[in-house]
Amino acid sequence: RREIMDDADNRKGLMLALSSSAFIGSSFIIKKKGLIRARVSGSGAASAGGHAYLKEPLWWAGLITSIARKLWEYGQSFSL
Repeated sequence: RREIMDDADNRKGLMLALSSSAFIGSSFIIKKKGLIRARVSGSGAASAGGHAYLKEPLWWAGLITSIARKLWEYGQSFSL
């Protein structure tokens, strides 16, 4: 019986790891595309102290995706 529970726990852990990786990767790419779009618009790069990226919806979408990942991981930590 314990063996079956271990398999279920392993599957849950694997799914958590895969979904977390997907959220991490997608949020990074979305935020990076937002930063690039803000730089291309001529408002200055974030690395140079510019804040144009805050007006870029794509950057906000990446940030929201990152927050969603954290909330997902927090919720999943109680189900394992």
